Amino acid sequence: MPANDYSETAGQYGSAEFVGVIYLAFRDVPALIAEHVDGVRALDYGCGAGRSTRLLKRQGLEATGVDISGSMLAEARRHDPSGDYRQIDSGRLPFDDGSFDLAFSSFVFFEIPSLDEMARVAAEIRRVLRPGGVLILLIGADELYDHEWTTVKVDFPENRTRRSGDAVRVYLTDIGLELVDYYWTDADYRQMFARAGLTVERLHQPLGTPADGIDWITEDKVPPFSLYVARK
Repeated sequence: MPANDYSETAGQYGSAEFVGVIYLAFRDVPALIAEHVDGVRALDYGCGAGRSTRLLKRQGLEATGVDISGSMLAEARRHDPSGDYRQIDSGRLPFDDGSFDLAFSSFVFFEIPSLDEMARVAAEIRRVLRPGGVLILLIGADELYDHEWTTVKVDFPENRTRRSGDAVRVYLTDIGLELVDYYWTDADYRQMFARAGLTVERLHQPLGTPADGIDWITEDKVPPFSLYVARK
């Protein structure tokens, strides 16, 4: 089950831009795709309102976005009427084996409440990747809940005593929403990849720089996000 109900907030996500710390999360995605991915068939798993799918399309990829939320998909189609967006059940994909060269998933896996379920979802994504295909997973780093960031607030009491699998709170200041996620460590994600039969080739943790033109709070010293590149 997802941690959050997006039926009432899809419109806020639909109008959200890549600003503040979220800009940093996606900044290096094009370079990672160029370096690690061969082919143009892309799956955006948990595409939400389609912001990440549109990013993939701007890289010249033939991107299909899938999500469990009909409200989010309606927003995705509103912003991208010619896009391919499909509603799915969690962890079940209506595609043949080996259909995609790349699967991309951003801020989805920390809404999954158990390692078993995460491994099952990752294994289903692996199924629809061609041999040698790549999953790029964008997720919170271990340090995400320890610091303050430009557009994300995490200073809640329960976050300070968290352990793997615990619920954590996050407030997105740019769109004014509070969310509940689950805390998973780097070791947890690596276990998930191994159980799903995916090999981690790279862990990239972006840091802010002066060239970003943003007055970073902590992002230029501590990475808030992790980008895993895992291959089938």
